[in-house]
Amino acid sequence: MRSILPFLRNAGDTRSALVTLGAAMVAALAVLVVAGSGSVKVIGAAMAGCMFLAGAIVSGNPRLFSLYGLMLAVPFDLSKRFGPIIAKMGGETSLRVEFSDVFLIVLLAYIVRDLATGRLGGLRIPKITYIWLVVVGFGLAAVLWGTYRLTAAHEVVRMLKVTLLFIVVCNELGTPQRLLHCAAGLSLGVLLQAMVGMYQYATRQHLGLDILGETGAGTTDQLAADSVRAEAVFRVGAFLNHPNIFGAYLAALLPMSLSVFLLKKGGPMKAMCMAAAALGSAALMASLSRSGWLSFAVACLVLVVLVLLHGRLRMKVLLPAGAAAMVLAVVLMAFSGPIINRIFESKPDAILGRAEYNRTAAGIIAAKPWLGHGLNSYVYVAPPYTRYGPRKAAAVYENWLPPVHNIYLLWTAETGYIGLGVHLALLVSLLSVAIRNLKVRDETLFMINVACLCGVAALMVDGFFSFTLRINSVMRVFWVLAAMIMAIHYLHLREPRTASLASDTPRAA
Repeated sequence: MRSILPFLRNAGDTRSALVTLGAAMVAALAVLVVAGSGSVKVIGAAMAGCMFLAGAIVSGNPRLFSLYGLMLAVPFDLSKRFGPIIAKMGGETSLRVEFSDVFLIVLLAYIVRDLATGRLGGLRIPKITYIWLVVVGFGLAAVLWGTYRLTAAHEVVRMLKVTLLFIVVCNELGTPQRLLHCAAGLSLGVLLQAMVGMYQYATRQHLGLDILGETGAGTTDQLAADSVRAEAVFRVGAFLNHPNIFGAYLAALLPMSLSVFLLKKGGPMKAMCMAAAALGSAALMASLSRSGWLSFAVACLVLVVLVLLHGRLRMKVLLPAGAAAMVLAVVLMAFSGPIINRIFESKPDAILGRAEYNRTAAGIIAAKPWLGHGLNSYVYVAPPYTRYGPRKAAAVYENWLPPVHNIYLLWTAETGYIGLGVHLALLVSLLSVAIRNLKVRDETLFMINVACLCGVAALMVDGFFSFTLRINSVMRVFWVLAAMIMAIHYLHLREPRTASLASDTPRAA
């Protein structure tokens, strides 16, 4: 970060600081208003937000600092809930104001200012936004005419929030250097989460930081007993609520750290990304998440193939790629015992449970195949379709019925085959843009686009084994990666008419 601070100071100005201060005051006021209950959790979030924003003003470039802050805050579940809270899995459970919202509000304020002053000619709204809004329409239909209206409303609000995140980040990343900073911010987040995960692994203790999203002590104990035969294991989850969610997060973002490491020639950013890749891969192994391992393997394969196919970069990244491969090999050797035990000695309960959930999902889909049962309603409609029946299911699952561990089946159960088609159309559209971006000439844009493509591919693979794309942190990561892909698309369109896109002259410094 030391190499970044001079850049931040040089880019700042008084008016920029005043705008940020005003936006920060509005954001802090909003948080405090909903914190009327005196919750320690919300007060802590407000204090943390104020500390970050004070640091932004001191840095001299509050806008860029807020971008880093947003990328760091994306995985955290720190939030203030209000209104009815529905204790269930598989979708949003309440209305909430989140820690990351503070930074999102600041960046939104800058974009609004740019539009008002003419610095920004217009707002970029990528076409995939409209595909996503069709899914939102499914949710609105469930709110208006469905049986489970409140839980559908919770999901609709969350979907609109990630839509805003997508549009803000897409419009914020106006230069290759800005994209590089965004990638570095994500990598810094990986490093922070990996450090926490490895500390958990070294101490084998629950840190008592559930407020930040640490896996609960009860869940940790259950996972220890249920993961491997005849052995109690400790699975790390950092601040991502569950080891499998942590695994999906790392699988999606480790390619970003590796790409920036391969791209940069030297300096603190390169060292930070190498540390993030090394500690992150170790933390991924320590999570004992098989779906995370598989997703990361697929992402790495895509990364290697696409880089090797790039004529100019192939030779440039040969040495750093070799160093990264050696580090990953050391990590694999260090964790070879736990990896082998997890693969070959895992208890069959997880596989049998997933098969049972899949059968339940098949019954739900067969009942309403085309339009589904309503967004975010799975756990409500599932009991009659389990092998236990509606009454016994509540006792067997202790009123905590798990959703199907397959995001594609979950989408189909709730929105039908038509809704699944819309979701798949969104994914295919995003991937097609990322593939077209491979023609971009700027090497920074190329490597970051490859990393985003790898991250999306990892989450798509993970979707066959989990519903992590319905988890707040992972959903936000997905839409940040999507925004980066679309930002690169817009820069690629400008490339033939622009002599150089390498400078970072923010549209509103």
